[in-house]
Amino acid sequence: MDNQEDRKRLEQSTRIVDALYRVVNFISYVGDLRRLLELVMDESKKVVNAEASSLMLYDPEAEELYFEVALGEKGDAVKKIRLKLGEGIAGISAKERRTIVVNDVSKDPRHFKYADEVTEYKTRNLIATPMLRGERLIGVLEVLNKSNDEPFNDDDIKVLEFFAQQAAIAIENARLIQENLKSERLAAIGQAIASLSHYIKNVISGFEGSVSLVDNALAQKNMEIIDEIWPVFKRSFNRLSRLVRKMLTYSHTTTPQYSIASVNQICRDIYEANKQTAEQANVTLSLALDENIPLILLDTDKIHDAILNLVSNAIEATSEVGSTVEIRTALLPDEKIVEINVSDDGPGIPADVQRRVFEPFFSTKGSKGSGLGLAIVKKNIEEHNGTIRLQSEEGKGTTFIIRLPLRIPESQ
Repeated sequence: MDNQEDRKRLEQSTRIVDALYRVVNFISYVGDLRRLLELVMDESKKVVNAEASSLMLYDPEAEELYFEVALGEKGDAVKKIRLKLGEGIAGISAKERRTIVVNDVSKDPRHFKYADEVTEYKTRNLIATPMLRGERLIGVLEVLNKSNDEPFNDDDIKVLEFFAQQAAIAIENARLIQENLKSERLAAIGQAIASLSHYIKNVISGFEGSVSLVDNALAQKNMEIIDEIWPVFKRSFNRLSRLVRKMLTYSHTTTPQYSIASVNQICRDIYEANKQTAEQANVTLSLALDENIPLILLDTDKIHDAILNLVSNAIEATSEVGSTVEIRTALLPDEKIVEINVSDDGPGIPADVQRRVFEPFFSTKGSKGSGLGLAIVKKNIEEHNGTIRLQSEEGKGTTFIIRLPLRIPESQ
């Protein structure tokens, strides 16, 4: 491989693969915020080949950055340091929501020298990047002193920004668990977390198997193997990301973002998007809509996700028997209710399983499922002050019945 561009591409791919592999470890520590922060600091140094790192969390009430974890004999003194937004390079990075690179801090007046004085550590160069969840600031991650006295480069920036984004997700999830551990929902997560072990191990196995192949590809300097392995990494990473997002969604109570919407149109969109998938699975997907249903107020994304989950589950559960899955809507004006049914004429659900289908982390899919899908469906519906119930009989099929309040916009 003599082509310089190919060599650079191989190096970039390798660094991203390495960062992805390190991120996998975060999921194991979402129940221990301190250990998670230590891990983020340790791994962030490695992904950019730096000598040291620091991590400051954001206190939105005081509008300050602070050290939750500070290692070493100077740790207690460091933990007393707090930065206002805009103070020091970390504070500027947090305030402006952007990455800042300084390859000679001795010539940059923005550098907060007090931290070096407290730790007796001499900072030569650094990268500071904000950890964000959407527009919400979680904190700032800094890496200090590139090894071998080299400057930080554009590739370092890209890798660290990616790493900080994933760290923000893990830290937010750990905080939710820490702050709400006594609540019923997160107590259930704590009790059931062991049931995720097989699912997580499968994801990690995907990474580990690919790492071995990447090592061989690097030894052979074979870019074609890297291109073949990359989709495997992406699938494993996407599975991990979906799991973290589901855990965040389930653990955090939210208020629906109401807007004027058509229940029937949501169902039509789901039908059109899944019709071909159903056909490939030897399932007939049908649609029966009550055209009398008016436009109502609801959170389109939450209701769409709830119905889609039920439809996807029904197709998957009945694919081996060539069943029919139906999406049906009905207006119940006397009760001021809109009803959405997702039914199938498949094998049905055993009675002992029916009692547990909405429990978090309960799954009949073994290591292929996280067990959060139906729990999130129920949560989304109940946040609308609606209800969902299950009717099923072995050998005669299954129906999930969603009932939503008929919230008519004032303009109608």
